[in-house]
Amino acid sequence: MNEKACNLWLEPAEYRCIPTTGALTSDGGAVMDSGLALEAKQRFRDLDVDLGRLVAARGNHVHLVRPGLVSFPVKQYQWSGTRLDIVQRSAHELCALVGDAKTLLPRPTSGEDDVPWDEVAKVLSFLPDNILVIQHT
Repeated sequence: MNEKACNLWLEPAEYRCIPTTGALTSDGGAVMDSGLALEAKQRFRDLDVDLGRLVAARGNHVHLVRPGLVSFPVKQYQWSGTRLDIVQRSAHELCALVGDAKTLLPRPTSGEDDVPWDEVAKVLSFLPDNILVIQHT
């Protein structure tokens, strides 16, 4: 697993991952109300609507939401903590989706009181070199 400190939006890459949940709003949009999910929602019009449709139809999995923009589930519900089983499943799905393409994956945790990074890093240790785990700056 390779790590790098960089800006998700400025670092050249073929794919960028957005940490997400399986939570949907009452009108069917994906809940994207904090962190990088909120930044992505503000950058890309109706991203929450598009992701919500994918989650409703196919479940809480890695989805190519827009060209070069990939959802990366880290938890099931909006207010729950990061789940290592979901992160591990998402990492395997991401590998299958992106192949050898350079991909940026922000550290998949949801805050200071969440699963410690070293535990998350263990489940991501198998990631190939083309997937960079980033500390978003």
